[in-house]
Amino acid sequence: MTDTTEPIPSTELHCDAHGPSAGAYLCSHLLQQPVQTWHCNPPTAEEPCPDAWCDACERLFLQEGEWNEKNEGQADIRLVCQRCYDDARAASVQAMDDEVKALWVDTVTVCHQALATRQARLTEAYGLSTHERFDYDQASATLTFSSGGVPAVVADVEFIGSIANTSGTWRWSWANFSLLPQVVGRISAVRQYGLDNGFAPLVVPQWKADVVDAWELAGVVAYVLEAQGVYRAPTDNGYLFMALMGIRKVA
Repeated sequence: MTDTTEPIPSTELHCDAHGPSAGAYLCSHLLQQPVQTWHCNPPTAEEPCPDAWCDACERLFLQEGEWNEKNEGQADIRLVCQRCYDDARAASVQAMDDEVKALWVDTVTVCHQALATRQARLTEAYGLSTHERFDYDQASATLTFSSGGVPAVVADVEFIGSIANTSGTWRWSWANFSLLPQVVGRISAVRQYGLDNGFAPLVVPQWKADVVDAWELAGVVAYVLEAQGVYRAPTDNGYLFMALMGIRKVA
Protein backbone atom coordinates (compact mmCIF):
# COMPACT_ATOMS: atom_id res chain seq x y z
CA MET A 1 0.00 0.00 0.00
CA THR A 2 1.33 3.40 -0.97
CA ASP A 3 0.80 6.55 1.05
CA THR A 4 -1.21 9.10 -0.88
CA THR A 5 -0.12 12.60 -1.69
CA GLU A 6 -1.94 15.52 -0.09
CA PRO A 7 -5.63 14.56 0.27
CA ILE A 8 -8.14 16.24 -2.02
CA PRO A 9 -10.23 18.71 0.02
CA SER A 10 -13.55 17.29 1.20
CA THR A 11 -16.62 18.58 -0.62
CA GLU A 12 -20.22 18.72 0.54
CA LEU A 13 -22.72 17.09 -1.79
CA HIS A 14 -26.25 15.72 -1.98
CA CYS A 15 -26.48 11.95 -2.41
CA ASP A 16 -29.66 10.53 -3.95
CA ALA A 17 -29.48 7.60 -1.53
CA HIS A 18 -28.27 9.28 1.67
CA GLY A 19 -29.08 12.98 1.33
CA PRO A 20 -26.66 15.79 2.29
CA SER A 21 -23.21 14.44 3.08
CA ALA A 22 -19.55 15.24 3.18
CA GLY A 23 -17.77 13.96 0.10
CA ALA A 24 -15.04 11.39 -0.40
CA TYR A 25 -12.91 10.41 -3.39
CA LEU A 26 -12.27 6.98 -4.88
CA CYS A 27 -11.52 5.65 -8.34
CA SER A 28 -14.43 4.56 -10.53
CA HIS A 29 -13.14 0.97 -10.50
CA LEU A 30 -13.71 0.70 -6.73
CA LEU A 31 -17.10 2.32 -7.11
CA GLN A 32 -18.10 -0.24 -9.74
CA GLN A 33 -16.49 -3.25 -8.01
CA PRO A 34 -15.59 -2.57 -4.37
CA VAL A 35 -14.63 -6.19 -3.62
CA GLN A 36 -10.96 -5.80 -4.45
CA THR A 37 -7.81 -4.42 -2.83
CA TRP A 38 -8.10 -0.78 -1.75
CA HIS A 39 -5.03 1.46 -1.72
CA CYS A 40 -5.49 4.22 0.83
CA ASN A 41 -4.16 5.56 4.08
CA PRO A 42 -5.81 4.44 7.33
CA PRO A 43 -8.70 6.69 8.35
CA THR A 44 -8.12 9.52 10.81
CA ALA A 45 -10.41 11.87 12.71
CA GLU A 46 -9.53 14.60 10.21
CA GLU A 47 -9.89 12.32 7.17
CA PRO A 48 -12.34 9.49 7.99
CA CYS A 49 -12.66 8.54 4.30
CA PRO A 50 -9.15 8.79 2.81
CA ASP A 51 -8.73 8.97 -0.97
CA ALA A 52 -8.73 5.41 -2.33
CA TRP A 53 -7.97 3.57 -5.56
CA CYS A 54 -7.59 0.04 -6.92
CA ASP A 55 -4.59 -2.08 -7.98
CA ALA A 56 -4.72 -0.83 -11.58
CA CYS A 57 -4.70 2.79 -10.44
CA GLU A 58 -1.91 2.02 -7.98
CA ARG A 59 0.24 0.92 -10.90
CA LEU A 60 -0.48 4.24 -12.61
CA PHE A 61 0.49 6.07 -9.43
CA LEU A 62 3.76 4.14 -9.11
CA GLN A 63 4.69 4.75 -12.73
CA GLU A 64 4.60 8.52 -12.18
CA GLY A 65 5.41 8.62 -8.48
CA GLU A 66 2.50 11.00 -7.99
CA TRP A 67 -0.92 11.92 -9.29
CA ASN A 68 -0.64 14.34 -12.20
CA GLU A 69 -2.36 15.34 -15.43
CA LYS A 70 -1.01 12.25 -17.18
CA ASN A 71 -2.50 9.61 -14.90
CA GLU A 72 -5.42 11.29 -13.12
CA GLY A 73 -7.68 10.95 -16.15
CA GLN A 74 -6.97 7.22 -16.38
CA ALA A 75 -7.78 6.75 -12.70
CA ASP A 76 -11.17 8.43 -13.18
CA ILE A 77 -11.48 9.63 -9.59
CA ARG A 78 -15.10 10.08 -8.49
CA LEU A 79 -16.68 12.17 -5.75
CA VAL A 80 -19.14 10.16 -3.64
CA CYS A 81 -20.87 10.67 -0.33
CA GLN A 82 -19.15 9.28 2.74
CA ARG A 83 -21.97 6.79 3.37
CA CYS A 84 -21.53 5.36 -0.14
CA TYR A 85 -17.77 5.25 0.47
CA ASP A 86 -18.24 3.42 3.77
CA ASP A 87 -20.61 0.88 2.21
CA ALA A 88 -18.15 0.17 -0.60
CA ARG A 89 -15.24 -0.07 1.82
CA ALA A 90 -17.16 -2.52 4.01
CA ALA A 91 -17.83 -4.75 1.00
CA SER A 92 -14.08 -5.03 0.38
CA VAL A 93 -13.77 -7.28 3.45
CA GLN A 94 -14.46 -10.14 1.01
CA ALA A 95 -11.47 -9.21 -1.19
CA MET A 96 -9.35 -12.31 -0.61
CA ASP A 97 -8.53 -14.94 -3.21
CA ASP A 98 -9.01 -18.64 -2.44
CA GLU A 99 -5.44 -19.14 -1.24
CA VAL A 100 -5.56 -16.19 1.14
CA LYS A 101 -9.03 -17.18 2.35
CA ALA A 102 -7.74 -20.65 3.21
CA LEU A 103 -4.79 -19.16 5.08
CA TRP A 104 -7.16 -16.78 6.90
CA VAL A 105 -9.40 -19.66 8.01
CA ASP A 106 -6.37 -21.60 9.24
CA THR A 107 -5.06 -18.55 11.11
CA VAL A 108 -8.41 -17.85 12.75
CA THR A 109 -8.75 -21.50 13.80
CA VAL A 110 -5.30 -21.74 15.35
CA CYS A 111 -5.60 -18.37 17.09
CA HIS A 112 -9.08 -19.15 18.42
CA GLN A 113 -7.87 -22.43 19.90
CA ALA A 114 -4.92 -20.65 21.51
CA LEU A 115 -7.26 -18.00 22.91
CA ALA A 116 -9.47 -20.69 24.45
CA THR A 117 -6.42 -21.99 26.31
CA ARG A 118 -5.49 -18.49 27.47
CA GLN A 119 -9.04 -17.80 28.65
CA ALA A 120 -9.10 -21.03 30.65
CA ARG A 121 -5.84 -20.07 32.37
CA LEU A 122 -7.24 -16.65 33.25
CA THR A 123 -10.38 -18.18 34.68
CA GLU A 124 -8.38 -20.59 36.81
CA ALA A 125 -5.86 -18.01 38.02
CA TYR A 126 -8.05 -14.94 38.47
CA GLY A 127 -11.71 -16.02 38.37
CA LEU A 128 -12.68 -12.95 36.39
CA SER A 129 -16.32 -13.97 36.03
CA THR A 130 -16.70 -14.35 39.81
CA HIS A 131 -16.26 -10.67 40.64
CA GLU A 132 -19.25 -8.40 41.20
CA ARG A 133 -18.25 -5.70 38.75
CA PHE A 134 -15.68 -4.44 36.30
CA ASP A 135 -14.58 -0.91 35.49
CA TYR A 136 -12.29 0.22 32.70
CA ASP A 137 -10.44 3.51 32.60
CA GLN A 138 -9.17 4.78 29.27
CA ALA A 139 -6.78 7.33 30.78
CA SER A 140 -4.84 4.62 32.62
CA ALA A 141 -5.66 1.89 30.07
CA THR A 142 -6.69 -0.49 32.83
CA LEU A 143 -9.55 -2.85 33.60
CA THR A 144 -10.35 -3.45 37.27
CA PHE A 145 -12.43 -6.30 38.70
CA SER A 146 -13.84 -5.78 42.19
CA SER A 147 -16.24 -7.20 44.76
CA GLY A 148 -17.80 -5.38 47.67
CA GLY A 149 -16.20 -2.18 46.47
CA VAL A 150 -12.72 -3.68 46.85
CA PRO A 151 -10.47 -4.06 43.75
CA ALA A 152 -9.26 -7.64 43.34
CA VAL A 153 -7.69 -7.90 39.87
CA VAL A 154 -6.26 -5.28 37.50
CA ALA A 155 -5.20 -5.70 33.87
CA ASP A 156 -3.60 -3.41 31.34
CA VAL A 157 -5.83 -3.26 28.27
CA GLU A 158 -5.72 -2.52 24.59
CA PHE A 159 -9.12 -1.89 23.02
CA ILE A 160 -9.66 -4.23 20.07
CA GLY A 161 -12.98 -3.11 18.64
CA SER A 162 -16.71 -3.23 19.13
CA ILE A 163 -19.84 -4.91 17.82
CA ALA A 164 -22.94 -2.74 17.34
CA ASN A 165 -26.19 -4.69 17.56
CA THR A 166 -28.37 -2.11 15.79
CA SER A 167 -26.19 -1.95 12.66
CA GLY A 168 -24.74 -5.46 12.91
CA THR A 169 -21.24 -4.17 12.31
CA TRP A 170 -17.73 -4.60 13.66
CA ARG A 171 -15.61 -1.48 14.11
CA TRP A 172 -11.89 -1.65 14.80
CA SER A 173 -10.62 0.47 17.68
CA TRP A 174 -8.05 2.11 15.38
CA ALA A 175 -11.00 3.50 13.41
CA ASN A 176 -12.88 4.75 16.48
CA PHE A 177 -11.71 8.31 17.04
CA SER A 178 -13.64 8.80 20.28
CA LEU A 179 -11.11 6.58 22.10
CA LEU A 180 -8.09 7.88 23.97
CA PRO A 181 -4.62 7.14 22.58
CA GLN A 182 -3.76 5.18 25.73
CA VAL A 183 -6.07 2.30 24.75
CA VAL A 184 -5.14 2.09 21.05
CA GLY A 185 -1.37 2.36 21.18
CA ARG A 186 -0.63 -1.18 19.95
CA ILE A 187 -3.58 -2.13 17.76
CA SER A 188 -1.96 -0.76 14.59
CA ALA A 189 0.29 -3.84 14.68
CA VAL A 190 -2.78 -5.97 13.98
CA ARG A 191 -3.73 -3.86 10.97
CA GLN A 192 -0.15 -4.17 9.69
CA TYR A 193 -0.33 -7.95 10.15
CA GLY A 194 -3.44 -7.87 7.97
CA LEU A 195 -1.70 -5.80 5.30
CA ASP A 196 1.33 -8.09 5.29
CA ASN A 197 -0.79 -11.21 4.80
CA GLY A 198 -3.66 -9.85 2.70
CA PHE A 199 -6.19 -10.47 5.49
CA ALA A 200 -8.94 -7.97 4.61
CA PRO A 201 -10.93 -8.43 7.86
CA LEU A 202 -7.98 -6.96 9.77
CA VAL A 203 -7.67 -3.96 7.44
CA VAL A 204 -11.23 -2.84 6.64
CA PRO A 205 -12.25 -0.30 9.34
CA GLN A 206 -15.91 -1.34 9.69
CA TRP A 207 -17.94 -4.18 8.19
CA LYS A 208 -20.97 -6.41 8.69
CA ALA A 209 -20.20 -8.89 11.46
CA ASP A 210 -21.59 -10.64 14.53
CA VAL A 211 -20.25 -11.71 17.91
CA VAL A 212 -18.77 -14.91 16.47
CA ASP A 213 -16.74 -12.81 14.02
CA ALA A 214 -15.67 -10.56 16.89
CA TRP A 215 -14.34 -13.47 18.95
CA GLU A 216 -12.44 -14.77 15.91
CA LEU A 217 -10.85 -11.36 15.40
CA ALA A 218 -10.06 -11.14 19.11
CA GLY A 219 -8.20 -14.44 18.89
CA VAL A 220 -5.99 -13.10 16.10
CA VAL A 221 -5.38 -9.90 18.07
CA ALA A 222 -4.37 -11.88 21.15
CA TYR A 223 -1.87 -13.78 19.01
CA VAL A 224 -0.37 -10.69 17.34
CA LEU A 225 -0.16 -8.67 20.57
CA GLU A 226 0.80 -11.67 22.70
CA ALA A 227 -2.03 -10.84 25.08
CA GLN A 228 -2.87 -12.98 28.10
CA GLY A 229 -6.52 -13.05 27.11
CA VAL A 230 -9.56 -11.08 26.00
CA TYR A 231 -12.46 -9.52 27.87
CA ARG A 232 -15.84 -8.78 26.31
CA ALA A 233 -17.61 -5.89 28.03
CA PRO A 234 -21.30 -5.16 27.34
CA THR A 235 -22.17 -1.69 26.05
CA ASP A 236 -25.47 0.10 25.43
CA ASN A 237 -25.49 -1.20 21.86
CA GLY A 238 -23.42 -4.39 21.84
CA TYR A 239 -19.98 -5.34 23.13
CA LEU A 240 -16.52 -3.87 23.49
CA PHE A 241 -13.58 -6.28 23.17
CA MET A 242 -10.33 -5.66 25.05
CA ALA A 243 -6.99 -7.47 25.00
CA LEU A 244 -5.62 -8.13 28.49
CA MET A 245 -1.95 -7.71 29.32
CA GLY A 246 -0.07 -7.47 32.58
CA ILE A 247 -2.94 -8.90 34.60
CA ARG A 248 -2.29 -9.04 38.36
CA LYS A 249 -4.04 -9.47 41.68
CA VAL A 250 -4.39 -6.47 43.95
CA ALA A 251 -2.50 -7.09 47.16
